[in-house]
Amino acid sequence: MLSLKLLLFQLIAITIFCVGFFPSKNVLQGSGEFNFEKELQLTTKPVFTKLVFVVIDALRSDFLYEEQNSHFHFVHRVLNSGEAWGFTAFSNPPTVTLPRLKGITTGSTPNFLDAILNVAEDDVSSSLKDQDSWLMQFYKHNKNIRFFGDDTWLKLFPLNIFSEYEGTNSFFVSDFEQVDLNVTRHLEKQFKEKEQWDVLILHYLGLDHIGHKGGSQSKFMKGKHEEMDSILEDIYNSIGDTEDTLLCVMGDHGMNNGGNHGGSSSGETSAGLTMISKKFKKLAKPKDQINTVLPIKWNENLTEEEKDYKFLSFVQQVDFVPTLSALFNLPMPINSVGVLIPELLRLLDPKLTRTKLKENFSQLTELSKSLTTRNIYNAIDFQNDTIEDIISQMQSVQSELMKSATNYNMNAIYIAIILLSIVTLIIIHKAFSNYKFNILPVAVSLIIGLSSFASSFIEEEHQIWWWLITGMCAFSLVYNSDSKFSNFIVFLCLRLIRGWNNSGQKYYYPFALSSLLKLKYVNYQWYLNTSTILYFMFKGSMNNFPSFMSSFLLANLCLMYKVSWAIVNQEHVPDTIKHYVLVLCTHLMSARNVAPLQLFESTLIPLARLFFCCVVILLSLTLVIGKLSPTRLGNPVSNIKKIIIFLLIFQTSPENIGLYLLFGILETNLTDIIDKHYSGNTQLITTISLVMQYFTFYQFGNTNSIATIDLTNAYNGVSEDYNIYFVGWMMSISNYAPAIYWSMFPWIIDDNKQKWKKFIERKNIILLFNCISGLFLLITCTILRYHLFIWSVFSPKLCYYMMWNIFMNVIIGWILETLVTYVM
Repeated sequence: MLSLKLLLFQLIAITIFCVGFFPSKNVLQGSGEFNFEKELQLTTKPVFTKLVFVVIDALRSDFLYEEQNSHFHFVHRVLNSGEAWGFTAFSNPPTVTLPRLKGITTGSTPNFLDAILNVAEDDVSSSLKDQDSWLMQFYKHNKNIRFFGDDTWLKLFPLNIFSEYEGTNSFFVSDFEQVDLNVTRHLEKQFKEKEQWDVLILHYLGLDHIGHKGGSQSKFMKGKHEEMDSILEDIYNSIGDTEDTLLCVMGDHGMNNGGNHGGSSSGETSAGLTMISKKFKKLAKPKDQINTVLPIKWNENLTEEEKDYKFLSFVQQVDFVPTLSALFNLPMPINSVGVLIPELLRLLDPKLTRTKLKENFSQLTELSKSLTTRNIYNAIDFQNDTIEDIISQMQSVQSELMKSATNYNMNAIYIAIILLSIVTLIIIHKAFSNYKFNILPVAVSLIIGLSSFASSFIEEEHQIWWWLITGMCAFSLVYNSDSKFSNFIVFLCLRLIRGWNNSGQKYYYPFALSSLLKLKYVNYQWYLNTSTILYFMFKGSMNNFPSFMSSFLLANLCLMYKVSWAIVNQEHVPDTIKHYVLVLCTHLMSARNVAPLQLFESTLIPLARLFFCCVVILLSLTLVIGKLSPTRLGNPVSNIKKIIIFLLIFQTSPENIGLYLLFGILETNLTDIIDKHYSGNTQLITTISLVMQYFTFYQFGNTNSIATIDLTNAYNGVSEDYNIYFVGWMMSISNYAPAIYWSMFPWIIDDNKQKWKKFIERKNIILLFNCISGLFLLITCTILRYHLFIWSVFSPKLCYYMMWNIFMNVIIGWILETLVTYVM
């Protein structure tokens, strides 16, 4: 079958391109050594001899320093007293844990592929066992290191460097409390044995998990801030009066207002960094802190877009690496692009300051020779140049090194583009050889393909899909005047969908419908959600009892879970709905005399697992019975579609469930228009389905940024001992839920005559779009591979394109639709 062969070669081309475009980064082997005045450096006492390094995942700078958002009262107190020096640390995108931990420990710039490996629990390709880092330097100099927290560290570093360790799971985002308690419970023992270790590393995940679940303004944030602040105070008090211990508190990255991260917005790249020691009090505060009283009040006139999250002194996060090495008098890691933080140079022995600067500059210049053939540095006079001038020149070298850290495999890239070009030409020829071929799919493909050359169009791609769908409906209104009412309903639904969420990456609208419902009209949100579930329960089920009973079962399980989840997360639910669900949960769990909150908590995982089991069983029965006895359960395709819709609603956050009601009304009216005027036009039906998939995907709040990948519903029914592959499936379903809904649009509206011919025709149109738009994207990424936004805009778009082809095109479009077509 030619279509299947072309699909296979298209996927091969994408894979080859990604292999060439996302290669592993070249790094220097070996470890750093002292190169200048070695005897002086070896005999000079370090500024600090003991380190407590606390990483609070997703600790955005304002969480530490800003008056309204920060509840770190102890940190504010020591910053004001001069016992702590604070910074805002810029974390290079992609702002996810794995690449940021690499930056924090080795000082190197991240590889974008690490953002993908970040979710692969059993991946070992990202290990730092053969790379130099400040941990390896401590270990090499016989320092005792202990670690407790995010198990990503245990994936990065060989376990033998830790004398004691315990990891906590970083992806079970439903857990706000236990994941941190599992770290804190070790502290009492560790400080009783503080003479036995030199470095204690703690990585707390709860704050990041709260962000993923409820956003940066979640009601759980204040309590988590206070918990972390109390832990930091306890650690500081346990250190005692010694001045030789450094307590360092750092965020690996920040988060956006939705609580997600991975992109390059100010909130995501601005992490807090505070160093605490009684030794600091002997010196004047840094210049940006000296006249500042913490917490800092933000300018009330600033809009969300104008907030830059820069508080106190601003540094590169990788600057922490050579600075830490200097403070502990250790050689600097050889792959570090960090520059010594000027404010902390005052702690060094004056005889050693320029030696450490010379070491830092020498290490940067050696690294620059290995990464680029250009001469990107000038000679520095370490005797006569001021420290400010030396730092400035090193920062220039640093800037160039960050730009030249990627080595592309151009042969693989060119082969992939040529292969995809051939596939594209074949599918275009195949399409135009059909004399009835409609130019609309090609026009849509060209518009999307050409838009990929502009970063702003990628960031605001939802705007293009909005104008495409409204343009198509406007033509329908002009040429089909006898369907004015249906066209009016279509336009109304489209406009409501358009205003439901904040979509895109450049602009923020404070009056999105989902935000208004969630914050001001939460009762109406739940009435709307209940109405949506009831709408699909009754739709098409009233004439067949088995079909109605399966819908009734799934609808009630879905409502029970969504209400229970909201109550457990301290969200308001109307008393009527809450009481109904409470009665159902009581009977389901056979629980009497149990407090409501405890009952709702205990039912979450069993409810979700029961729902998934019912979905699998009902889908299997419908497929089998639908083929053997098509009329017994009514329309088998309609029943399969309804079961999948309930699964999609189950995997959708409460604020977006109401959109499915609009989808249902919109679909009904689109069907009326098509039946009247375009019956049997598979090309038009498929194009509408395609445009609606992308339009609704973005209007759900998704963008082409990694930061908007929603993990909230990926853990439904998952306990602590979870399966990463199951979570991956659930994450894909929840993020692509609206696209899955509209991919099912042609199943019923397209007639069953010559069903396999129509199936292949639909697949060819989708393949045509993916080939044309994908070819433009691959060419764009190749031409603009040194563009400023290559890693923050173009590379995430490439990842989304790859994922869309695998999940939406192959799994949903080919595998699932083949099964459905079989039972038609």
